[in-house]
Amino acid sequence: MKSRNLLLVTIISIMACAVHGVMLFTPFNDYATTSAIKLVLFVASPIIYYAVTKGGKFRDLFSVKDRKKALRFSAFLGLGAAIVIIIAFLTLRPWLEQEMIVNALSNVGISTDNYIFAALYYVIVNVALEELFFRGFVFLTLYRMGYKYYAHVFSALLFAVYHVAIMRYGVDFGLLIFATVGLVAVGLLFNEITRRCDSVIGSYVVHAGASLAISLVGFYFIN
Repeated sequence: MKSRNLLLVTIISIMACAVHGVMLFTPFNDYATTSAIKLVLFVASPIIYYAVTKGGKFRDLFSVKDRKKALRFSAFLGLGAAIVIIIAFLTLRPWLEQEMIVNALSNVGISTDNYIFAALYYVIVNVALEELFFRGFVFLTLYRMGYKYYAHVFSALLFAVYHVAIMRYGVDFGLLIFATVGLVAVGLLFNEITRRCDSVIGSYVVHAGASLAISLVGFYFIN
């Protein structure tokens, strides 16, 4: 039973990421469409899995129980992540080309007219979807099954690979490799936060802080 559920989580999560990745290379690659597809894929995957296997409950991914100390630590990490990203941006600014980044945003339908709305969606909804999927459905489900090492590694790698297609515009190959390695490390960190909180809430707080800083950087370039 456990091995079957392990296989199901692995297959469902890979397929969901693959479908979303393929959409980015089609004429339907606009922000609204890909966001809607991501919403369906990332929410439906855990719901379908839990309904079919009875291997847990969807609401258990959000339970914080007696983890207030871990949640407070997550809040400090979220603030720290935002500060680090701003410092990194200021350091790397000479190597970042405004035209390439603006074009990358334009390719997915983001412009000065809708940037504020897109940024709010990115920080609030998109981050929640990614935490629900990568840390909730993939990591916590596998971890609670007893596949602890696999849960950490697979979730972090899937998180990084998923973002490679999204980052294909606006960065050169060297920066892409650097970002991919960094995303694996970030994924592992988010997994550990999720493990300590036994919930996706902690990693959501940290992820939202980092995404807010990234949105501010994007605002700098697009205006």
